[in-house]
Parts: sequence; structure tokens; C-alpha cells
Amino acid sequence: MEYKLRSAGNRNMAVAIMVLLVITILALVLCWRIYIDNRALMNQLVSNRQTIVVPYGADTPFSFTGERGDARYLRLMALAWLNLRLNITDSNADASHEMLLAAACDGADKALKGVLADEASRVKGNSGGSVFYPRDFGVWPDKGIVDISGDLQLNYGLHDARPVKKHYRIRTDTRNNRLCWSAFLEVPDA
Repeated sequence: MEYKLRSAGNRNMAVAIMVLLVITILALVLCWRIYIDNRALMNQLVSNRQTIVVPYGADTPFSFTGERGDARYLRLMALAWLNLRLNITDSNADASHEMLLAAACDGADKALKGVLADEASRVKGNSGGSVFYPRDFGVWPDKGIVDISGDLQLNYGLHDARPVKKHYRIRTDTRNNRLCWSAFLEVPDA
């Protein structure tokens, strides 16, 4: 009888040790998995460089981790630059165009200076102004390109001209840790 009790006790002890051993192995595997996930999350947090900006005319800041930003940010910046170029009067043309040229990448402003001077002299000489009404947007954040099409309304003195359909393409780039435009083109419609 004592022999049966001892062998039953040993068997129960062996089963209990096996169950505890399995639980210990599972706990170690789970701890290793948590350690790996925590390490990956910490690396992501430590190496996460977000850029926080408030574009012209926006009231909420944007944060992004990419080089140029997301589509919302690029759209707002392109609209701000387009506003500086096209929504002008005879009194604010020079100041708006100066701010637009300040946002240009190094060397990109040379191609646009003549066009802006032409537009400013035309508006100032006729006591006029221009307003751009955007209609369609196309944004490619990976390439840094924003396409904007709409109607440009010109007025000279008391006379309003008919709206003209225009299509502009703005190419953005990041240089010296700031977003700038590297090309500001008027695209002819086909």
C-alpha cells in the first residue's frame, strides 16, 4: 500500500513538474516576444523625426515624417504660393512676389523673376488686380508635385475681363531643412 502511494505521489510530482516546466517555457517565450516588440517600438520612437509646420493661411499645424510632407500639407503650401503669385492688386503685388521668391529653392527664383515683374507691372500700370479660383487639385507627395487648375479673373480699373482657365504645376523640394518650391510652371492645356 505504501509502495502504491509513493509511486502515485512520484507520478503526481512528475506531472506537476512537467506542467510547471511548460508554463515556465511559455512565460519565457512570451517575455522574449514582449522584449522584441518593445525594442522595435523604442527604436521607432527614438528615430522618429517629425516635422511640425503651420502653412500660410492654415490654423492647424501639420506633422509629417517624410521628406516633403503629406498630400494635405503640400496642397496647402501650393495654394499659399499660388495665392502669393496670382491674388494680387496694384498695391500688394511687389510684397506678395517678394514673399513668393523668398520661398524658392536656391536658384529656382531666377526663372520666375521676369514673369513676376511682368505681371506686377501689368497690374500696377492699369490699377488692376487678379484673383485665382482653384477648381481641381492633383497631389503626388512622393514626387513633390502639385497640379492646380482653375479660373484666373483679371480686372483692370473698372473693367473685368472674362475668366481664363489656367493650370499650374508646382514642384516642391526640401533643402536645408525647409520646404521650398523648385519649379512654378504654367502648364498649357492640350
